[in-house]
Amino acid sequence: MTSARHTASRDFSAVALCLLCAVAMAYGWGWRGSYGHERGAMLPGALLGMALCLGSGRADLYRRTAVAGLFGAVGWAFGGAMSYMEHTFYVVSDSAPDVLWGFSCIFLIGALWSGMGSAILSLALTRPRSELNGFLGPFAANGAALLLIFLYFFLSPAHWEAVEDFGVRHFHDGEFLSATVVLVVSGAYWIARPVARVQAGLFAKGAAAWWAGYLAFTKFGGIVLAPPYRSESWGGFIAVLAVLIHHLAKQRNRAGFLITFYGALAGGVGFVLALLVRHPILVRWGPWATSTTTITWKWAEESFGFFMGLGVALAVVRVLRGQLVPPDENVDRTRSDTFSAFVLLIAVMWMNLRRNVVDWGHRYDVLPHHRMAGLWAWQWFFVVGVFLTALGLYVLWKARKGDLKALIPETHFGKGALLFLLVLWIAQFGVATHRFADWKQGDDVLVEVSYWLLAIATTWLLLARSREGAAVRAGPISGASASDRRWCVGGRYWLCWALVPVLVVTATLLAMGMQEGPHRRGRLRFGPEAYWRLELRQ
Repeated sequence: MTSARHTASRDFSAVALCLLCAVAMAYGWGWRGSYGHERGAMLPGALLGMALCLGSGRADLYRRTAVAGLFGAVGWAFGGAMSYMEHTFYVVSDSAPDVLWGFSCIFLIGALWSGMGSAILSLALTRPRSELNGFLGPFAANGAALLLIFLYFFLSPAHWEAVEDFGVRHFHDGEFLSATVVLVVSGAYWIARPVARVQAGLFAKGAAAWWAGYLAFTKFGGIVLAPPYRSESWGGFIAVLAVLIHHLAKQRNRAGFLITFYGALAGGVGFVLALLVRHPILVRWGPWATSTTTITWKWAEESFGFFMGLGVALAVVRVLRGQLVPPDENVDRTRSDTFSAFVLLIAVMWMNLRRNVVDWGHRYDVLPHHRMAGLWAWQWFFVVGVFLTALGLYVLWKARKGDLKALIPETHFGKGALLFLLVLWIAQFGVATHRFADWKQGDDVLVEVSYWLLAIATTWLLLARSREGAAVRAGPISGASASDRRWCVGGRYWLCWALVPVLVVTATLLAMGMQEGPHRRGRLRFGPEAYWRLELRQ
């Protein structure tokens, strides 16, 4: 008789899962560099969430591919509000206090980013479908409110400039407006929809926590990581992460804890390692003394994504090996799957790929300066986008009705893989046309090549799992619930945290050892010649 454990895990390969997640995240993080901010960070989070499910070898997680992509996108979007470029300039300053400060800040931002993302993603991997469905309403309400605000400022750019200036002068260029909107909308939803009060309450508490953390650490606490003009939202997100951890604690979701804690550590360590990988090439040390490449930052981004994706995958490997029992599919999943596909295929692409047309018109000046048939070029692209959106909505409607069985695979793995590949390759063809006017610079071609190669590698790794994904069958799993104590992270994990100061100091010494003096892009955080002091004197 085949054991339940064997039935559930025979197609699981830790190496294959880790490679798929690491390479997918490497691609996604490099891609994010072309679009930036919260909207850009949604893509790597989505790819990671889907990759974790598709590489799991478990039928219950195959069914969660779409919703894991949604929760991953939302989770990693938060960190896009944190600025980190200034800290990378401290790292190449060749001043010990400034380099140490730079690596320490980079670790903190990476840990917060991946910690929040992993916490939210863990809900999709561990909680009942009914609970996940409850997040859709608050998420849609907040998204609609933010969209309306965006459209208002799009039509009234002078008002947007005034709000931006107000935020820079009074709130350290933080996410004060978004946090306020989410707090108000989620609070109203909590009142109006008692059935989703837990989910709406989590949104509201997160927004309130952002305000509390920002005020405590920066506004009144006076701690500023990178003055004078960089966003200082990090304090708010410390509080947001605390709210997410408290939410998992109330659920006794120890499996979620494990994924969150591993993810936070992976994000911090991964960011530090990524800068170390980049450093010798940037400062022309040793074998790279005669190098002329200028794309070192893209390599750092892709390295960060690789290490972070690998770390989160290792957490899920532990969960899979420990045989986490499948979360309850206690309601119909069509609603959440359709909503997730809509966000990943339409909303995320609108938020990011519209940047293509903006840059074609302003940054690269390759669009005509006259109307054609009564419309400007960007307006014609908008019309095309509307028709593409209508087509996408029609496809989702037909798929929800079950009218596309001839086009959509029958297996849960096949459906998830199709969604994954659509998201990946729509994004890839979008970014391939983003900066085409700059390809003549040479190094930009290498950036585009790295995108193509990572997208191809990600697809290859996924296709290598297709046979196993089609063969796996649902079956009982003899394991432990998400609240079981076997998911406690253990002493080795906390030892790794204890060694973080050693890592940061070692990174500082190695970086300084590779330099004979400050790099031309180096900046000082401390002392009378600090960059921010020079800026304020002007």
